[in-house]
Amino acid sequence: MPEPDKVEFVSASSIRRLFNESQFPRMINAMQLTVEYLRNTHLKEPEKKNEPYCTHGQMIRYIGLDRQWVAEIFQYLRPDGTLGASGRPDPKRLRMHGKVYIVNLDNKQL
Repeated sequence: MPEPDKVEFVSASSIRRLFNESQFPRMINAMQLTVEYLRNTHLKEPEKKNEPYCTHGQMIRYIGLDRQWVAEIFQYLRPDGTLGASGRPDPKRLRMHGKVYIVNLDNKQL
């Protein structure tokens, strides 16, 4: 039985850096990961987020070939297919290097 992954809480900027420097963005763009929508809903008040009508808030889990999740990201998907806010996925959890990295929501200045 494999050992469980160690958990490390990191800042939002650290997890973004880890995600952006990893193979995950390339694999996502190449559709090499299975997509599981944890949430995919219309924003109730998109104007408060400076997003157009019919924008979706999405929490997406990506699953690798070994059937384990590798990344969970949040994004705003606009009706034209572009990403809102920063224009990039916002990672919340990553599994890599034998660890699970999770955004520390209590202390954003880690």
